[in-house]
Amino acid sequence: MKIKVCLLLIALIMGMFCFRSFAQEFIIAGMGVMPKTWDKEANFATLQHYARDAAEQGAKMIVTPEGFLDGYTANVNLRKDYTIEKYFAMGEAIDGPMMLRVAELSHELKIYIAIGFAERHEGKMYNTVAVYDPSGKLILRYAKTHAPGEVNTTPGREFPVVKTELGTLGAFICYDRRLPEVARILAVKGAQLFIVPAYGPDSKIESETIMRIRAFENRAFVAWVNPTRVLLIDPEGNVLARKECKEDKMVLARFDLSKAGGGNLLNRVPEIYKELINTEPASKP
Repeated sequence: MKIKVCLLLIALIMGMFCFRSFAQEFIIAGMGVMPKTWDKEANFATLQHYARDAAEQGAKMIVTPEGFLDGYTANVNLRKDYTIEKYFAMGEAIDGPMMLRVAELSHELKIYIAIGFAERHEGKMYNTVAVYDPSGKLILRYAKTHAPGEVNTTPGREFPVVKTELGTLGAFICYDRRLPEVARILAVKGAQLFIVPAYGPDSKIESETIMRIRAFENRAFVAWVNPTRVLLIDPEGNVLARKECKEDKMVLARFDLSKAGGGNLLNRVPEIYKELINTEPASKP
């Protein structure tokens, strides 16, 4: 009898442990803040302020807009004072001094930080989002794969995901949302949360409608973070928290990544999707 009771207690303890490790629930912060163009020092100071605030409110992750560190200098159409020389001068190596400071901040606050920045690597520029874990380790680097208007930016060609204590994360950037293949690839690779920094001209159909669909069709949480619109969305397409104004503001929501996955993804029939890999450019009718 005693042996049976002990075994039952062990099973209950193991069950509780498994439940806790599976219940990937945490608070995420979307930093709806307009950065200063061409001013990395000022933007890092702003990141410090909001990251500290987020940590004090119990957030485990904070996400900035696209190109936040440099003020989104990649798009020639948005910057009248743009020159290729200024753009390259703004470029920061993934292990450059400013990014090391971001890593140190994530370690100090014990928080995940996802930051958009203009990355310079081997003589090329990339529109990148980097994610650091609470130890300050770089765990994810994604370079924007679809970048019209960014004539001197090299498009990325990879769709990484990373498993963390919070769940499996993937990222894409702004215009990438218009191509459903990007989010679907991440979902197929197991992503439970899409981190989506954005910057450019925003409208409700361009952001809310599309991002709610991306969440619903891929059964994933979404953190869409634009300076003027932040949307934190669950896998049912429900907006859990939002910001829709020009005023700088951070919004928070509670995500439980154990609720992601399944649903539509279980009904895929990949063997009949061969036409999706047609490499010929689409032509107008």
